[in-house]
Order: sequence, then C-alpha cells, then structure tokens
Amino acid sequence: MPHPAPASSVHSYDIVIVGAGPTGLTLANQLGLCGVRTLLVEAEEKLIDYPRGVGMDDESLRAFQQIGLIDEVRRHTTPHQIMRFVNGRGRLLAELDPRTDEFGWPRRNGFIQPLVDAELLAGTRRFASVDVRFGHRMERFAEVHDGVEVDLIDADGEPLTVRARYLVGSDGGRSLTRKALGLSFEGSTEPTRWLVVDLRNDPLGTPNAYLGCDPDGHRVDQVTELREPLS
Repeated sequence: MPHPAPASSVHSYDIVIVGAGPTGLTLANQLGLCGVRTLLVEAEEKLIDYPRGVGMDDESLRAFQQIGLIDEVRRHTTPHQIMRFVNGRGRLLAELDPRTDEFGWPRRNGFIQPLVDAELLAGTRRFASVDVRFGHRMERFAEVHDGVEVDLIDADGEPLTVRARYLVGSDGGRSLTRKALGLSFEGSTEPTRWLVVDLRNDPLGTPNAYLGCDPDGHRVDQVTELREPLS
C-alpha cells in the first residue's frame, strides 16, 4: 500500500473512475450533470476501436436518455434487432425477437460500440467538473481517513497521486480494482471462440444477427449490418 503523499502534491476530486469503457463513461456523464468533481482515468492512450459488446437493452437506452445523449447514441444502433440461431443447413433453431417497447425504448438494440463510446466521451466535455485522462494507469490505491488515495502512472512514466472520497472500478474483466479488493468475478464462459463480422451491405438483406451453430465444426458465426462507413 502507498504511503500518504504530502498534501501539496495530491490532486483532489470527489470521485475517481478507473476505466473508460461504456460504464465508466456513462457514470462520468451522470456525475457531470450533478456537478461532482470527477476524474476518469484510462490506461490506454485512446478509446479502443473494436467492438466488445454488440447489443443493448431498453434500460441502457434509458440511461443514455437520462444523461442527455440518447439522440447521439441511437444513430449508432439498430433497434428491434432480431437474433436467429440456425444450424449448418440454415434451419432455424431459436429466435430472439422482442418487438415490444412498453418501457419507452426497444427491448433489444444492436450497436457499434466504438462509435457509442466516442459519443459518451464527447458528452463528458460538456462538464467543467469532469476530467478525463487517457494514458494513465492505476498502480495502487489505499483508504485514508476521509476517502481513498490513488497512485497513477502517466504515459511518460511520471507518477501522479490523487485523492477522492470514492473510487469506482469500471476497468473490465481483468479489473485491477476488483483484484485489489479481493472481489471474485463469478460466472462461467464458453471455450468456443466467436467470429463477429460487421458488413456494410448485409448479404442477408436485413439488419439482424444470424448465428450459425454447427456442432460438427464447433463454429459460431455472426453476421450483422454495419450502418457506418468503413474507415
């Protein structure tokens, strides 16, 4: 655990968020709306430019509505996206088709995560109380009498110590925050690898997702429509 740094060298915030994924970025916008002094740090030097998530529900859209970014996010989504599971012969095995929106927004939406993340990052710039720093890796943290002290390393290898009332870990599946707190990551995963292919002109003619389930080849392929120009 770090030793307490001299008060003159410590930067103070109300909340430090570790991890600039959708969760961290959304929380930073929520705190910005409330005028909370927030530091969001991300070890990478920029947003990750590949998708890790491909679908969101109506509750997610309500969260984006609450932070005033629903229009910006929705242009990167496919509402009412259907997911179909087919076998090696193309026969339908199962289908997810929730065509309802009784809670205000479509129950299932495909989305392009890098573009949504970029909208959430742009949203944080509305708030003078929110400080976003890429290329800053958290090394360790320790509780102090009135909050938490966090040791960071920037992209140049320079150390930085910040103090906050609270620390939020939104740093993904390999979360250093979670490990340092001794929290388990419960659940299971499948050993099968997935190939996700985003296409500008969907050969299936729809903006839906098809998963080919082939028990002989142990293959699962997903085809979805890409609504943005490829770079």
